[in-house]
Amino acid sequence: MGKVSKRAIALLLAALAMTVVAACGSDDDSSDSGSSGEQGGEIKIGTTGLDNADPVMFQTTQAVQAFQLAYVPLLTYAHKEGADGSEIIPGLATEVPEPTNGGKTYTFQLRDGLKYSDGTAVKASDFENTIKRLLVLGSGWSFFYSPIIEGSEEFQGKGDLKGDISGIETDDQAGTIKVTLTEPDTKILFALAEPYAAPTPAAKSPAKQLKQPPPGVGPYVLDIVDFNRQYVLTRNKNWSDIPGIPRGNFDKITGEVSDSVTKMTQDVITGQLDFMTEDPTGDQLPEVRAKYADRYSEQANPPNVYYNFLNVTVPPFDKQEAREAVNYATDSNALVRVFGGRLTPGCNFLPPGVVGYQELDCKYGAPDGKPDIEKAKQLVKESGYEGEKVTYWVNNKDPRPAIADYFRDLLNEIGFDADVKTLDQQVYFEQIGLKKNKAQIGFTDWYQDYPHPGDFIESLLSTRALSSEVTFNQGFVSDPELDDQLDELRPEDPEGAADQWADLDDYVVNEKAYVNPYGFEESSSFFSERMNADDCTGVHPVYKNDWLLFCKK
Repeated sequence: MGKVSKRAIALLLAALAMTVVAACGSDDDSSDSGSSGEQGGEIKIGTTGLDNADPVMFQTTQAVQAFQLAYVPLLTYAHKEGADGSEIIPGLATEVPEPTNGGKTYTFQLRDGLKYSDGTAVKASDFENTIKRLLVLGSGWSFFYSPIIEGSEEFQGKGDLKGDISGIETDDQAGTIKVTLTEPDTKILFALAEPYAAPTPAAKSPAKQLKQPPPGVGPYVLDIVDFNRQYVLTRNKNWSDIPGIPRGNFDKITGEVSDSVTKMTQDVITGQLDFMTEDPTGDQLPEVRAKYADRYSEQANPPNVYYNFLNVTVPPFDKQEAREAVNYATDSNALVRVFGGRLTPGCNFLPPGVVGYQELDCKYGAPDGKPDIEKAKQLVKESGYEGEKVTYWVNNKDPRPAIADYFRDLLNEIGFDADVKTLDQQVYFEQIGLKKNKAQIGFTDWYQDYPHPGDFIESLLSTRALSSEVTFNQGFVSDPELDDQLDELRPEDPEGAADQWADLDDYVVNEKAYVNPYGFEESSSFFSERMNADDCTGVHPVYKNDWLLFCKK
């Protein structure tokens, strides 16, 4: 699905206007997935695995698909396929609150009788403990909540879990949570609907990274059998049905961890796996398209962008000429071939389907045109870094090594002395997000966390994003002009400010060359023969695939 539907835009605007969104369905049908076919049993999913065992620390799309089954936040996203999944609905809270105090204060009421998977009662103060852990541990998601929540920046500076966040007031007896912001922010409800904001019991969620997921509230319980081999989701015996959240169709979901996409694909073909979080690549892709079209599909959901980060704090990309050289030299058509045709060339940083997307008049040439190698060589010389050693960072998941090979050759061709550094997928994004590693350039991508343009530009290019120890701003961009524009847009309805977001897109790509975007990926869904691939793909704008919607034939 390439563009967000009119209905999805309406839902987005409703959420951004802070109106109350009713839960989906009635209490009678809320926990039913709505699917037909065989119930119970087990399915097996091939995946590159979780990048962290701690629900406040994970970063990847592969991880969110598993964690969202075991950790329901105060608010959550509708469990609906396609753009309708952008709707914010109540989770552990009874309703989506209307703001008070000039749009700065939200009061949540917990549902009665909520229990964690270990049987202990959910307390309002557990939510504050979750936000504290995010900040103390330096989670990559910290900047979603600090400094926007009042007192969060001061708390983060002290780094003591026993400290107080003045903007979070909880009453365990009444089950209420009051969140006060330093200023209105149209992204906050989306951020509070993410699984990493879900309460976990404070007694079992200390100020250190956890090796095993803590108890949560969700239809399933997540257990990591072997971090590098297998994790298991089993039904939560203490789950109380919540309107709008399916209970899921399977008693057990096993995640089989592997870094071989080739083997995953073959195992789905033969039925040893029922689904894979990865996309078939190489010679297997045309075979899957041709022979297994009845259980394979490609969709543009969720919005995403593929790009290279360019570290502006170290040579050679501290010079704009060097950054522009990479953009002039990039041949998106060559990368389309690497992706097996699943990449749509583009030079925008904001992808199609996100408010503010307007196709850029790219100064580097048409994204589907020929690269300007001579211009790139000239700019490398002008930068003063001709012959500079450059290491291209990448992880080992197919087809990313092939992407690295392409960019190494490109960097060498335009005048650098380039090589490749390859890390395991499970640790890669953490390592490139640590400033001490001084990664110069490398592969990265971003799948929408929530339907707001700030999820791309602010999350990936703002000074605020650098407040997290492990940052998603892997180019370490700190631009006062960009930050000022983001500050102005923070309280605004994105739809009403779409042109301003489009201008920021032009600014970071054309004017400053902070990033090297080259396209938007078509995501795939590939199922075993026994799965219902027609009615239950679970394609979702936040989770990529929502496993609670999967069903058998």
